[in-house]
Amino acid sequence: MGLIPSAWAQQIKPSPTLEVKLIADRLRLKGKQIYDFGIGEMNPELPVPHLLKAAISQAVMDDATHYSPEAGDPELLEAIHADLHLFGLSYSPSEIVVCPGPKDAVFKICMTMLNPSSRRNRLVSFAPIYESYENLPILLTGKPPIVLQTDAHFLPDLNQLADLLNQDDTVALIVLNSPNNPTGTVYPPSLLQELAEIIGKHEQICVLSDEVYRTVVYDGLEHVSIASYLPNQTLLVGGMSKEVSGTGLRLGFVAGPEAVMQVIANVEGNTSSCVNLPTQKGYAHFLRKDADLRLRHQVRDALCLRREALMKRFSELVKGAVWERPSGAFYFFPDMHLYCGRRTPEGQLLNTDEALALYLIESANVVTVPGSKFQRPGHLRFAYAVSLETINAGIQRLAEALDQLCA
Repeated sequence: MGLIPSAWAQQIKPSPTLEVKLIADRLRLKGKQIYDFGIGEMNPELPVPHLLKAAISQAVMDDATHYSPEAGDPELLEAIHADLHLFGLSYSPSEIVVCPGPKDAVFKICMTMLNPSSRRNRLVSFAPIYESYENLPILLTGKPPIVLQTDAHFLPDLNQLADLLNQDDTVALIVLNSPNNPTGTVYPPSLLQELAEIIGKHEQICVLSDEVYRTVVYDGLEHVSIASYLPNQTLLVGGMSKEVSGTGLRLGFVAGPEAVMQVIANVEGNTSSCVNLPTQKGYAHFLRKDADLRLRHQVRDALCLRREALMKRFSELVKGAVWERPSGAFYFFPDMHLYCGRRTPEGQLLNTDEALALYLIESANVVTVPGSKFQRPGHLRFAYAVSLETINAGIQRLAEALDQLCA
């Protein structure tokens, strides 16, 4: 019979963003001009700041290539402690654990907080839902997440959450993601405060607050964490992937109550040992030098310029979509239901958002991610951390392809 993987592991779905990346890469190898709004990555359009690259290189030259403590290099823990103060949060270095990427930090939180043999072993997330929050609970407990739909503005329904928590005593972990992937929505402070009041009535429930886009908020908004209102029940996730275009450098962190952090550090030590030390040293240096957030705000401003270009182009050319203006991150998530159900010039029925996305790839070389991959059918996700040329030409090609569809 051969080797048999775990039944739970076999239920995990492939990463939708990596799936579309493979499609785009295959088309590039064929020599096609691709307008790629698929994967959420800034590099090479917005590369890693030179300050960070130089600091990582210097750490290698200084032979900082040994193991660090499992929770992280003390120099970096101190730098993250100071950096969190910039966002109104107070965590001591002993309340922080560094992990090989924000996604790994999420995994280790779930591994720590989801016990399959405990009555409280369910994860709650709001749709649209990021892929990890759909797959990790299945991998670790054999049970899918409890998914609650958001409203037309992609904000949680407070009454729905309160009713669930009052009626269901199996909930262990609630995921909040603001600024949000895939919608670009930013939760207002008043909503976070109300969420904290609802969740705070259930002291055994943990909040996983995914804040990897915390420095990418627009229109004069400031990032606010639910940890400001519910520190004793919140595990905050951050990292360098989206703040400084460091997706491949793989460094994230968790901040939370010290007793839980000690357990997560043990998990880290037994699974990853530690994060590579040159990156830790480089990021510590970067955070100290960027204490005014100037470099990270330069990244934000460059992304804001691209958001404006995309909004302008989309509103001019794509008349059948319904959309919310994103307030953060670098994603745009329009409702494309009007185009689902139409036919291609060849007569093929596009009855789903996946069919629509495939049509756009094949007919216009435009790569997007279907909303159904995030449990919000009828939408498409555009990652706009791309060149202005890609935005202008890509939306033009997309609009031309949509205009060819027949009702």
